[in-house]
Amino acid sequence: MYLRLFDVDWDEVQHSAMPLAPIHLPAQMDRTFKYIPVIFIKQEVLGHFLEDNVSSLAGHIAAMGQALCEQAGIKPKEIQIDCDWTSSTRDRYFKLLEAFRQQDWFKGKTLSATIRLHQVKYKVRMGVPPVDKGLLMCYNMGNIKQYDIKNSIIDPEEAEKYLAYLPTYPLPLDVALPLFDWCLLFKDKQFKGILRDIPATLVKQGTLFNKTGSNMYACTKDTVLNGYTLKKGEEIRPEDASYNDIHELAKYTAKNIKQDSLNVVFFHCDSITLKKYSVHALEKVLDAYR
Repeated sequence: MYLRLFDVDWDEVQHSAMPLAPIHLPAQMDRTFKYIPVIFIKQEVLGHFLEDNVSSLAGHIAAMGQALCEQAGIKPKEIQIDCDWTSSTRDRYFKLLEAFRQQDWFKGKTLSATIRLHQVKYKVRMGVPPVDKGLLMCYNMGNIKQYDIKNSIIDPEEAEKYLAYLPTYPLPLDVALPLFDWCLLFKDKQFKGILRDIPATLVKQGTLFNKTGSNMYACTKDTVLNGYTLKKGEEIRPEDASYNDIHELAKYTAKNIKQDSLNVVFFHCDSITLKKYSVHALEKVLDAYR
């Protein structure tokens, strides 16, 4: 079970990196799971912190991660850093990763990092992070702000343009596949935000929306839906991951990652999300890697 502990964001007032939205864990976690803590570092942090302070920043992040895990009785064997670095921020990010290895909490543990599709294809420009292994994130493949695409979460044809470079990627990789859905709000074809608490099926099958495109639905009247205020004429693009698309990606990545073993991660796991997929369907996805 991967546990997002907290985000690291940049505070413009204090001019320093700050923890954001730390997780609240019970005092004793379910011992049937092995837990991998994940810390997400926002781009803004990489653009601001001074390289002279890299050891201090790594120490503060490690101390908070260790405290949260110890409070819940978690003794991880792997720690994962999640960051969508760019070619301009890669050197700072990689130095931060190296600084983590000098922290006591990280010593003796596997250090992993998330890898986006474009970071695989453009590995020379983007660099390869100095970690033990990566987690290949096979989702969020399109620009969510673009009005005229059908599904930004998953698109096997688009993914294969990037994943063709997998056989030459120099890190061992685990694979993360999407189970989540969301709705994207547009007004006058301009992106306005993510509606996370509105199921895609409610938009597609409900009476409040009229279909206006291949995957676009217009609100028929002013309304409040699951806490969101919607205006007549605003459009919603419901996005999810179909079993067929997930299975196709699984087969493709299994064929192109030449390893004896790997972890397959489903993102994300909660009771509502998991109800959309049968155990048999998820087993079939895993079978692609066996």
